Amino acid sequence: MARALHLVVCALVVVSVLGVVAPGTAAPPPRPLCDACGESFEETAAADGVDITVERSTATVSVARNGTATWVVRNRLADSAGVERLRADATLRAEIADRAMWDTEFVAANVSGSVLTMRYREPHFAERSVGGTLRSGEFTDSYGYRNLHGLGADRLVVVAPEGTRVGWSVPGATVSDDGRRMTLTEFENRGFVTFVPDKTALGPLLSLLAVGSRVGPAMGTSLLFSVLFPTGVFALSVGVLGGGLARVGGTFERVAERAGIVLAGFGVLLTGGALLAGGVSLLGGVVAPVFGIGATAVIFGALLARPGVRARVTYRRLLAAGALGVVLAAGTTLVGALAFDQNGLTRSLLTSFPPLVAVFALFPAGYAFGRDNWSLAVATAAAGFALSVLPFGTLITPTSWFSLFIAVLVVAYALALTVVGAPLLVVGMSLAGPSPDEKRPPGEN
Repeated sequence: MARALHLVVCALVVVSVLGVVAPGTAAPPPRPLCDACGESFEETAAADGVDITVERSTATVSVARNGTATWVVRNRLADSAGVERLRADATLRAEIADRAMWDTEFVAANVSGSVLTMRYREPHFAERSVGGTLRSGEFTDSYGYRNLHGLGADRLVVVAPEGTRVGWSVPGATVSDDGRRMTLTEFENRGFVTFVPDKTALGPLLSLLAVGSRVGPAMGTSLLFSVLFPTGVFALSVGVLGGGLARVGGTFERVAERAGIVLAGFGVLLTGGALLAGGVSLLGGVVAPVFGIGATAVIFGALLARPGVRARVTYRRLLAAGALGVVLAAGTTLVGALAFDQNGLTRSLLTSFPPLVAVFALFPAGYAFGRDNWSLAVATAAAGFALSVLPFGTLITPTSWFSLFIAVLVVAYALALTVVGAPLLVVGMSLAGPSPDEKRPPGEN
C-alpha cells in the first residue's frame, strides 16, 4: 500500500512540476530581454576573441502599425584593444552584432567614439487584435519559444505605433504622460503589453479583450485536459465504487460500530507505511501527504470511537470535518517537515497539499452515498478533486501532445486516488446508517 501511495503522489508532483516548467523545457538557455546589451553582448564578443567592457546599455524599441519593431541598441564601451578592433573591422563588428540578438534581423552596426550602435528588425514584435489594438507577448515567456531572464539593458524604452498609446504595460514600467513611451529599468514581472488607439475611451476594455483572446483558448484547453476531463473520470470511478459498496448493505452496520477503529487502523497503516518506505526525510518529499492523511485519520478515528460522536454525524458536519482534515493533514505534514527535514519548505512539499482536498472530500461523499443521495455524493467528490488539480491546471501552457500527456497522468492519479480514499468513503457510508425510508415503521408514509 505504501509503495502504491508513493507512486500516486509522485505522479501528481510530476504533473505539477511539468505544468510549471513546460513553457521553458523546449526553450533556449535563459537570456535577457535585450541580449545585445550589457554582459550578454560582452559574452558574445568574447566568443570571437574580442575582449570588451560595456559600461552602460540602452535600447529603444519603435513599434510600427503592422507590429514590426525596430531595435536601436547603444552600448557605451570602455576603452580597450577590443574596441579598436570593432572600430577597424566592420565585418567582425557585424558578425558579433548579428549573433548577439536572438530571433531578430540584423540591420547595421556602427561605432562612434565609445558608443557601439546596433539596429535590428523584429517582424512579429506585436500582432493585431480586437478594435485596432496591438498585442505583444515579447515580455512574457508563457506563450512562445522564449526563456527570459532579466532586462539586459540599463534602460529599455518601447515607443508605441503612430496613432496609438500604451494600454497594458509590464508591471514596474513607467509610461509617459502622453502614453506613447513605456520605460523599463528592470525586468522582474512578466506580462503582455498592448497598444490601443490613442483617441479611444475603451482602452482598458480593448486591452482586456486583446489579452483574453490570446490567453482564453489556451487556458480553456488546459482546464479541459488537466481539470475537467480527469474530474469526470474521478466522479465516474467514485460513482461506480460507491454503487458497488452500496450493494453490500448490512455490512455497513458492523463497520459503523467499529468506525473509529477502522479509521484509526487505516491511519496507522498509512503513517507507518510512509515512514517505513522513506524514513522521516519523506516529510519534505513527494509522499508527504501520505503521512499527513494517516496522522489525521488516527485523530478522526479516536473521535469516532465515541458513540456520542457517531450519533451526531450529518453530511454538513462531515463536510466540515473533511475541511478540517485537510488543515490537520497539511499542518501535521508541515510540522513534521520543519521538525525532521533539513530542507524545510520545499516545492514538492507545498505542491503536495492540494491532493488532500480530494482525499477528505470522500468522507462526506461516502455519507451522501449512505443516504442514497448519489448526485450529492458524486458532486462532493468531483468538487474536491477539481479543487485539488485546479492549481496545476491553470499553470500549464498547453500544446496538443503535452495536454494529452498531462491528461493521461492526471487520469491515472484520479483512479489511484479513488482507491486510496476508499476507506474514508466506506467509513462515511457506514456513518449514514439506515436511510430515512428504512427508519419509518411499516405502513407509515
